[in-house]
Amino acid sequence: MTGSRARLLTAAAEEFAQYGLRGTRVQAIVDRAGVNERMIYHHFGSKEGLYKAALEDQMAALHDAWHPALQRAAALPPYEGMAMALTALAEALNRQPALVGLWLHESLNDWRTLPQPSADALPSELQELYERGQEEGVFRKDCPFEIAHGVAMSALIGGAILGPRGDAVMSRQTAGIGVEKTRELTLGQLLDGMTGPTQAV
Repeated sequence: MTGSRARLLTAAAEEFAQYGLRGTRVQAIVDRAGVNERMIYHHFGSKEGLYKAALEDQMAALHDAWHPALQRAAALPPYEGMAMALTALAEALNRQPALVGLWLHESLNDWRTLPQPSADALPSELQELYERGQEEGVFRKDCPFEIAHGVAMSALIGGAILGPRGDAVMSRQTAGIGVEKTRELTLGQLLDGMTGPTQAV
C-alpha cells in the first residue's frame, strides 16, 4: 500500500467516523492526511469510493487483530475458548474507535455501503467452538449459534459505543470498577446466558 493511500485511509476513517459520508469535507481529509486532493481520485475514484475503502480497511484490520485469538481459542475447552474469543474482540474494538463510528453512520443510512451479511460470513472458529460446547453440555442447546453470536456482537459493540457513558448510570456499588472489570462482568453475563438457566434443585 502506497504512503499516500494509507494516509488517506487513516484520515478518512477518522473524519467519516465523526461526520459521516455526507458531513465530511474532502478538504478536511486531505489536510489530515497531508496529501493533494487529486490523490483521492487517483486511488479511490471519488469521495464515496474512499468512504467504502476506509470502511473495508477498518473491518479488515479488525479481522486481522481478532483472527489469531480466534485460532487460539478454538483449541481450548468451549467456555474458556469463548471467553478468550469475546475478550479479544472487545479489546480489538476498543483499539478501533473509528470503526465503531463508521458502523454508527452506516446504520443511520440503512447499511448501504456494505453487502448484506449471511450466516456463512460468521466466524467458523466461533461457531465450531459454540457447537462443541452445545454437544458437551456447556452451552444451552435450544439457542442457535446465529442468535448467540448476534447477542454477543450487540453487547460488545454496544459496549464500545456506550461504555464512556456507563459511569453516569452505574450505582454506587459498581461505580469506579474500571473498564477491564466492566468488560469481565459483561462477558460473564454473556457466557452465563449461553449456559442456560440454572436448573431448580
